[in-house]
Amino acid sequence: MISLVGLAVSIAPLPLGSDGVSDRTDQPPFAVLVVGVILGVLGLVGSLGIWRGLRWGAFLTIAVRGLDGLSSLFGVTADDLTLRSLAILSVAAAVLVIFLILRRDQEPAES
Repeated sequence: MISLVGLAVSIAPLPLGSDGVSDRTDQPPFAVLVVGVILGVLGLVGSLGIWRGLRWGAFLTIAVRGLDGLSSLFGVTADDLTLRSLAILSVAAAVLVIFLILRRDQEPAES
């Protein structure tokens, strides 16, 4: 779900191109949008791997959520309350997803 939202938010302004995005003050830089799309796609691929019970899916999802959480840390100091709140929510969601994946991998298998 997090990857779908991130993908949708990043894809929407891409048709403006690098010049159209950089001219608007309310949009992140074009490179950030491209990285958002890449992380969104990788997050969906990782989720598919987890759904199928494949170990690489957990590793990929942990890596993507870790990068997403780290990149969102910069927004925690934002002046705008909405951006700050979204950044805090994004960091919390990344930590929660990583925690749940690691917890699931540690549970003993039932016989």
